[in-house]
This record gives sequence, structure tokens and C-alpha cells, in this order.
Amino acid sequence: MTISLWQRTPANEEITCEVAIVGAGITGLSAALELEAQGRSCVILEADWIGSKASGRNAGYLMRGGAENYALTADKIGREAAAFVWKWTEENLRGLKALGIESTPGYAARPSCLIATSEDEEAELRRAVAMMREDGFAAEIVEATDPPQDPIWWSGKPRLGLVNPHDAVCSPMELIDLLGAGLSSTPVFEQAEVYRMEQVDGRVCLRTKPITVHASRVLLCTNAYGAQLAPSLAEIITPHRGQMLAMKPKHASNARLEYSYYINRGSEYVRSAPNDQIIFGGARTYHAANEATANDDTTAEVQEHLESFVRELITDEYTITARWSGIMGFTPDGLPVIGAVPVNGIDDGKVWFCGGLTGHGMSMGYTTARHSVRVMLEDEHTRFSINRFD
Repeated sequence: MTISLWQRTPANEEITCEVAIVGAGITGLSAALELEAQGRSCVILEADWIGSKASGRNAGYLMRGGAENYALTADKIGREAAAFVWKWTEENLRGLKALGIESTPGYAARPSCLIATSEDEEAELRRAVAMMREDGFAAEIVEATDPPQDPIWWSGKPRLGLVNPHDAVCSPMELIDLLGAGLSSTPVFEQAEVYRMEQVDGRVCLRTKPITVHASRVLLCTNAYGAQLAPSLAEIITPHRGQMLAMKPKHASNARLEYSYYINRGSEYVRSAPNDQIIFGGARTYHAANEATANDDTTAEVQEHLESFVRELITDEYTITARWSGIMGFTPDGLPVIGAVPVNGIDDGKVWFCGGLTGHGMSMGYTTARHSVRVMLEDEHTRFSINRFD
């Protein structure tokens, strides 16, 4: 969104703080929790409303690792790095449990299951289970000869399942509410789109319509939209649209899934939702060129593709209850990015970015955001440094 000259009415209210956070999603709220824990003053500026972007639009998976299996991840980034990511996401879930996520109505301790539908992927998942067990991670195999009583398995498509037994699901908006409720001193300004950042008297001045903030540091937690304020991020953060639908089978028995599923190497995902509904998401890889966008409208081609999976894997008797999308920020290696970025001539380490969660903000955002604060203010070591792309 752009801000016209006529909308840039100077704000009457001004605030001075140590850190201004831009973005009130999972990362922005989590970063504020860390700042409060350190006794530092901060302000959150949100262009729309809390949780309005991808943080409130995802499927609600709290899973270990990523959509791709352990073997494939290790092949791409190295086995040691894969183990680090799996431990990082385990830490993320522990942190959310300590915060109270288990008390929210939409939370359920539900294992995730990666399904193989081809011979090659079956071999890949068997290798992944062996590697995970060698590296100390719990993993189980579901054979097609002894399947769970889930309609996906009745379709005859799955050849094998890799189960992560300690994963969970939740309502993304309940998680947002939980994070927000944990704040005690941080004001959150909604409908406060930052239309300019500049350096004034040694501080960064952030101008929005309702308020002007003067901060010693700025942390951009805008993920896929980072380049709108820091153009250099366009070389690192690529927006990708993730589309979803919710459907209600005619027969309630078709809505009961024991696991939360990833299919086709994470291309598609499906899980049970409240009120006998099922969420289907993905099909992005089949329409990659069109889905590499920051436009969050749904499209007929992807929605029709998702419905074909509904009919193929669940039932052809259903009612669509919702369609939506969210914009994710992807990085070249699939790992988050933390680091100082130049903005409007400010190039002295005062403006930082935390994002590029590559579709795993639920599983990584809380821990990554809190870590980014310590990296920014205490020079804590990070393997997510933006400098790795230099």
C-alpha cells in the first residue's frame, strides 16, 4: 500500500523509545516480549491490524523442522545445519508451551505426518527416519499395510508416512492473542503504516499518520514485505503466496484426521480444523511463476487444484467454508535472516531486519525473533546472519 501526500498529516503524538518494531505479527510481538524481559522500552507499529498478514493466515502447524523431510533438508543445507533447524523448532515449541499455548482452545497435541506417494519419496522418507534416529530425534514410520483410520489413507495414495510424534496444532490468531497478552508495557499502534524513516538527531525517526516515533534502533518484522522499507532486501527475501481453503465434508467421519499431513514433499498440507472442517493448502509449486507474488488475492487455478486434492484424498461430497491466502517471505537457503539493513541513508546499524521464515513462522518465529533482539543489542552469535549472502 502507498501513502498519498494528502494522507501524510503530521502526527500530533510523538514517542521516544529504545527500539521501534515494525510489524505486529508473530515475530514483532515475540521481539517485544524479549525487549520487555530485558527491561527495554519499545513500540510496535502495524500497517493494518495485529496478525493481519501471514501470521494470522497460515494453517496453524507447530511442527519440528520444516515441510521438507530431514534427508532432503540435509542434502540441501548439510546434516549439521538440518539438525540445528530441528532443534531450533523444538526450542520454539517449548517456548510457546512455557508461554501458555497449551491453554488456548485451538491447541492440540497432534503428530505431523509426511506422506510419500511415490517410490522415490518413500525411499527418501525411510532414509530420513534412519538419519533422524541417528541424530537423536524421535521419528516413526506408518506403513501402508497398517494405516491409521484416516480418510487420506483410504484413498490408497499414501505409500508410507513419517510421523513426528511430538508436534502440535493451534489457531494462529489465538497464538497472536497470547503473544499480545504477554506484553505489559509495549504500546501497539494499528493502522500505523510507516511511510518514512530518516535519521534525526542521532535517532531513527519513523513517521506514520497516527504517531511519530524516535528510536535508537528499529527492528523490521515485516517478513515478505521487508523490501518495501528496506529495498536491499529484495535481493534476499522473495514473496510467495500460500493459498488455502477450508471445507466441511458431508459426512463428519471424513473430517477426523489423526495426523496433520504434508504431501508431495511439503507441497500440500492438510489437517482437521474445528467444527468438523478440514484445511487444505499448497499447490503453489504447480503454479510457481504466478505464486511468486505479494498479491494476496486467491486465484481460480490454485483453488481448483486444491479442490482436486480434496476429491482425490478425502471426499467428493463437501462444502467450501472459506478461501484465503497469506504472503510468505522466502530466502535462498530456506533459513531465516537477521541483520542490519540500509534504509534511506541510514547505514550505521540502527535498522535491523528479522524475517525470511520461508513458510515456517509458526515453528520458528517466536524463538527467532527473541534471538534477533539479542543479536541486535548484545551481539549474540547467529547462524542466520544476513551477511551469509554477501
